Order: sequence, then structure tokens, then C-alpha cells
Amino acid sequence: MEGNIRAEERRQFFRYFKGWIIAAAVLLAVWGILAVIKKASGGPSERNNPEAPSQRVYDYADVLTDSQEEMLAQFIAKCEKEGACDIVLVTIREEMGLEDWEWERNMMNYADDFYDNGAFGYDKPYGDGVLILDNWYEDENGSQEGTWLSTSGKMEEIIGPSEENDIFDALYAYVSEDPVKGYVAAVQKTAEWGSGKAEKSGMDGFYWMLAAVMPIVIAVIYALVHIRQTADKDTTAANTYVAGGQPVLRGKRDDFQRKSTSSVRIQTDSGGGRSSGGSSHGGGSSGHHTSSGGHSHGGGGRRR
Repeated sequence: MEGNIRAEERRQFFRYFKGWIIAAAVLLAVWGILAVIKKASGGPSERNNPEAPSQRVYDYADVLTDSQEEMLAQFIAKCEKEGACDIVLVTIREEMGLEDWEWERNMMNYADDFYDNGAFGYDKPYGDGVLILDNWYEDENGSQEGTWLSTSGKMEEIIGPSEENDIFDALYAYVSEDPVKGYVAAVQKTAEWGSGKAEKSGMDGFYWMLAAVMPIVIAVIYALVHIRQTADKDTTAANTYVAGGQPVLRGKRDDFQRKSTSSVRIQTDSGGGRSSGGSSHGGGSSGHHTSSGGHSHGGGGRRR
């Protein structure tokens, strides 16, 4: 008897949550297929662009020692294989404009043209890659310090405003006090986006969490529903008496509880008083555009 009851409970459980279980299974299956496709189309494992120079660090601002430049060049070579993209670092001390719009335009043009003139690209000339342009210029009129990313090829599609800020956050956590540490952090983060590791730590983690939490949520909901049904049965039994062998409901009456209601006027701010997020420094994302050399680029910048 007890076995039949448990079997019936299991049937009710799967009947009640069948849609949820199927949805969770489909979600995980789709995620798995997309992960396989993405891994298969991750780009060439070996660099295939003989036209670009081998140099990756151009320290025109003179903020690095020779040994630091060599160390960064070796680190970039390692990260390029990881991200399957060229990573070029350029430091300058150049006037780019005090106004944000002027600074952004000049930084973007400088970065795009530098990338094009070098014919950089991991898979081909003007192909997959990122150029990190870091400006250290400051005079009596104010600071023009800041950074611009010029993206090309697959990195133009991968890196948007959110990814740009991720790289800038990594860079600015250290660069003012320790330029080498800042550039290492920015290069590493760029390679992570190129390889998909940065994305994996976000969305993939979400899917695994969903897979782990979903069964618990289903079990809790079922338990609550089952307890509610049991409570309803107990309530009925407590008000039902047997007289003459027939169930009779005693004390049947309808009680009307007087309720008083009140309405409260809720004030709303129709002026749209939401504060905008983001940094107070100038900068922005350039989106997809064509450089003066006729090549497609993306990217964006942030002022220090």
C-alpha cells in the first residue's frame, strides 16, 4: 500500500513539473552545443600573418625600462596564443585635446592608423587583434591622460562597451603607480576575452548554477504544494464528524468579516530622476567604423 502511494507521488511530481524539467534539460543541451561550436570556431591556433612586424611594445612615452619592455613582449606573445589575436601596446605623450569629443576622435584615429600601418592581425593583415594606446600627456592646461582600444577582426565583434570597461578596470587598478603591472593586467584580460575565458566565467557559470539550483527549486515548490494539500486534508478532517455512519458537517455557517479599505496615493517621480552610472571621466565607445585606411575597427576609450 505504502509503495503504491509513493509511486503515485512520484508520478504526480513528474506530471506537475514535467515542463520545468524539460525546459532545464533543453537549456543545458543548447548551452553545450553552443560551447562546442564556439570552441571549434575559435580561430587558428598558430599565427598566420607574415606581413606585420614582430614588435608588440612601442614605448614612446618612455615609461618602461628596456628589461620591462622585453618582459612585456614575452608576456604578450604568450597571451596572443591564448587569445588567438594580436595584442599591440603603444604608449605616447601626445596632445589629443582637452575636450572629450576631440580627445576621443584623435585617440581613435591614432590607434586605428597605427594598427593599419603595421598590418597587424593574428589570422591575416588587418585581422584579429587589439591595439592598446595609452597616453601620458599632461601640461599646465590639464591632463589628457587616458587609454584607447582599437579592435579588429573577431575582437571587433567580441569587445563592446562592457568588455572595454573590463579591460580598463584591470589597467587602471595599477597603471598610475606601476605601469608594468597595469599593462600586464590589461593584456591578460584582453587575451581572456579573445579566448572566451572571460565569458566562460560569467555565462557558463550562470548555466552551471542554474543546473544546480533548478532541481532544488523544483523540490522545494513540490514540498510546499504537498504540505498545503496535506494541510487542506487535515482541516477538512477536523470539521467533519460521523453521525449514524454518514459524514455530517457540523456548525455550518457563513461568517462575514467586515473589512475596511483605504487607498493611499503613491507619489511617483515622473521626471525620470534616475542617476546615470559610469565614470565621471570622459571617454566612450566608438562602435563599428572605418579607419582612414579603409579598414573596419571597433573600440573605445577612457580618460584617467
